[in-house]
Amino acid sequence: MNLSPRNLVRSAFLCSIAVVTTQLIRFGSSIVPFSLLPGIYVLGTLVFTPLENGFGWMVYILLGLMGVPVFAIPPYGGPSYILKPTFGFLLGYLFLSPLFSWIVQKRRKASFYYILFLSFAAVSLPYVPGLIYLWVIMKFVVQAQISFGYILKTGFFPFIGGDILKAIVVFLIAWKAKPLQGK
Repeated sequence: MNLSPRNLVRSAFLCSIAVVTTQLIRFGSSIVPFSLLPGIYVLGTLVFTPLENGFGWMVYILLGLMGVPVFAIPPYGGPSYILKPTFGFLLGYLFLSPLFSWIVQKRRKASFYYILFLSFAAVSLPYVPGLIYLWVIMKFVVQAQISFGYILKTGFFPFIGGDILKAIVVFLIAWKAKPLQGK
């Protein structure tokens, strides 16, 4: 499957939405900040093709690693960002967004509740690589004496409720704006 000019533009649009929302809203903890990226990620899975999702998130991550200040916590960009505790969430978006987008496309005529469930799953699953990566960086790079329970208190419990709310809002917007359901 090749990237057509249309796919490239749509991928760039997804990447630009991620960049703009991160630039406009980035605050909170220096370990795990508040971000609208989970909502943008769910939007991508519902509206863009798997190829557009994968390419859009790849470009976003590569821009940041090249030093463009697109990420949510200081230094906001550069190759050292790989060692930031939250980089695993970005990897989750990169690898899971094409998968969820593919599932949504295959189930175009699915019910309201099925697509809503997929939105919940999409916003929840990046926590798996995100929290594991957070734990590994904190334990072995920062060398903090922490438990996985602390990781849950730092990177999961304060955010999952808001992320589910973002998924619901984005789902409702996408459901009304683009026919995800069969007619």
